[in-house]
Amino acid sequence: MSNPQPAFAMDHKSKNFYDRLVERMDRLDPSSLQTYLLRLINEKGFFEGIFNTIREGIIVIDNKLKIRFVNSACETLLGIGPSDVDQYIGRFIKHLDWDEMLSADPNAWGNFSRREMEVFYPEHRFLTFYIMPVAERPDMAKSGLPLATLIFHDVTDVCLANEKHVETQKVKAITQLAAGVAHELGNPLNSLGIHLQLLQRALSKNSSTAPELASAAEHLAIASQEVRRLDGIVKNFLNAVRPVPPQLRPLDLHQLLATAIGFMRQEIEDKNIQVDISFPDSIPSLLGDRDQLTQAFFNIVKNAIQAMPDGGQLHIACSVNDLYVNLKFVDSGRGISEQELSRILEPYYSTKNSGTGLGLIIVDRIVRAHGGELAIESQSGRGAAFTISLPRQARVTRQLQQSPPPQPEDNPQP
Repeated sequence: MSNPQPAFAMDHKSKNFYDRLVERMDRLDPSSLQTYLLRLINEKGFFEGIFNTIREGIIVIDNKLKIRFVNSACETLLGIGPSDVDQYIGRFIKHLDWDEMLSADPNAWGNFSRREMEVFYPEHRFLTFYIMPVAERPDMAKSGLPLATLIFHDVTDVCLANEKHVETQKVKAITQLAAGVAHELGNPLNSLGIHLQLLQRALSKNSSTAPELASAAEHLAIASQEVRRLDGIVKNFLNAVRPVPPQLRPLDLHQLLATAIGFMRQEIEDKNIQVDISFPDSIPSLLGDRDQLTQAFFNIVKNAIQAMPDGGQLHIACSVNDLYVNLKFVDSGRGISEQELSRILEPYYSTKNSGTGLGLIIVDRIVRAHGGELAIESQSGRGAAFTISLPRQARVTRQLQQSPPPQPEDNPQP
């Protein structure tokens, strides 16, 4: 009688854990099978006991996006309990595109992601959660196979502490420094602005159409624009360390994105980075602070460019769901390691020698002030994706009922 073991060994790498387990069980006699199953049951109870004693919430979902396991901490954090097993995960966590996990490129399987969310039931909390796919991509033709583990951590105290941290001596020192720099830069910038206006008036009075005068007027306009931009950068930095409530007005996301990219256009060209943008045919109207959101987009684009010093591609895609308008920035840079991802929103933490560690803190603060969410996905060596989710106009209005009604938008300044 031939031994089936070699055939199994030869095909070992092509089969997933589930297939190998079933095939192994087929070769067991009834007595051994009973012992093996009892051992699995005991080990299952042991690990469930561990998972139910830890404070982090754990949910395991299968390849049909149904909940297969939930520990007791999830009931406290999210109101999801054992009775919700076999339910669709999107019923409870609605702002993620879960189907995207199923259609992910098999070659990119294994990307983990870190996200933050704000929940209001059973209690108002801020949560950080990680999506950890299983090591081997499951066979999607089979039902019930594990797909990913979601790990939830309550960071409410950390978020509150970070808000208080803004008032610490270290931040106060930075605020004072920024105020001093703004004062020192403000005077020469004002002087430059005044003299540029005088030059523009002098040129406008000259009716000559000489090419050199036309060229001078063009250069003068660019110089005036850059002075206004520098003034805006100084003000934005001050607003970052001394945040102000967003001034809600109707937004044009196309225009804001174009402005943010325009600030970096020369560096984009110098580093041979290809930028492509895709928007749906129409998006809902949004309310927000034009200057603050432009700063947020600029910071993310700048991070992406710095992650691709030898060139690459930056893809920016807009999508819409029932709750949010999402703007996703995907670069082909060096990516973010698991250790870096866990600390990336800590104040003053930076992976760059010249970084301040405030760039993404500013983005997160601006997005939260708009009632939105910032999601970060990455894997070391495989680029990174930053998604800004802005609530649709009706939701912003509900959240900010005490705010004055939005005024018509004036002419944007560069």
